[in-house]
Amino acid sequence: MLKVLLLIPVYIIRRWGIYIFLIGGLSFLLLLVHRKIYNYYSTNPQYQIDLNNLQATALPDWVTDRTIEQSIRHDLQIDEISNINDQKTITRILEEYEKSPWVAKVHAIEKRFPNNLKIKLEIREPVVAVQLKKWNNTEVYYLIDKNMVRLPGEYRSVPLLPMTIPVIVGVRVSPPPPGSEWNDQGLKGALAVAAALEKNSIHDIVKIDHIEIARQQTGSGDSGSNIVIWTKNKVPIQWGRSPYVTKMGELSLEKKINNLKLVLKVSPELKGVKYVKIQFHQPYIALKK
Repeated sequence: MLKVLLLIPVYIIRRWGIYIFLIGGLSFLLLLVHRKIYNYYSTNPQYQIDLNNLQATALPDWVTDRTIEQSIRHDLQIDEISNINDQKTITRILEEYEKSPWVAKVHAIEKRFPNNLKIKLEIREPVVAVQLKKWNNTEVYYLIDKNMVRLPGEYRSVPLLPMTIPVIVGVRVSPPPPGSEWNDQGLKGALAVAAALEKNSIHDIVKIDHIEIARQQTGSGDSGSNIVIWTKNKVPIQWGRSPYVTKMGELSLEKKINNLKLVLKVSPELKGVKYVKIQFHQPYIALKK
């Protein structure tokens, strides 16, 4: 029995040895060819991507401010040269772009041979400008997106953009680093009011100067903040508490917007008006004497 078992490998070698040798030799030859081809494509200058000059997909139409355009392009710049055949290239580029404060999401990165990439990014869009005063009383502005993420840059004036960028004043929390969420409850409420004004095209009816987060003082001290909408002709529209406050009797955001629409229907430009209150079931208009 043992003798029979020992004869089996001998039989296999005699019967199939030539085929095994050919297959092994062919595999080794293919490995050499593959390595040679890989070395050629990985070192050939034709396939080198200059990431320093890499252009992502076209910037959004709202990017009309030169300073913002330069900031975005600078932030998307990667100072190195890579090969399109390098398997780590896509991962590295993805990680670099995801770290950018301007980038909300990287949708796709596609190789375009011999040495080009197509990159589709979602750029964060500013929705409001937060006004703060520095120690020397100088006013500066910071842009934030709909998720309260601070965008890069510190501006001496609000950038000129093709959409309405409301100004919010009264924020008491210092600005976070670019790309981080601005953790301020007053700002969160003012941002919701700004979004409601934009959604209901209030800016088309009355010119709004800024939205103020005003501290509400009572006999027992500070009891939170109210929101006041200031028009260009310096008429305060008292909104009341933040839309996120759920205290008994507080009107909904939709109800306050409807109250504001009623007021503007009666007096579109608020001429001769001292102040307006829309936080009650019936809006109130105080006239100048």
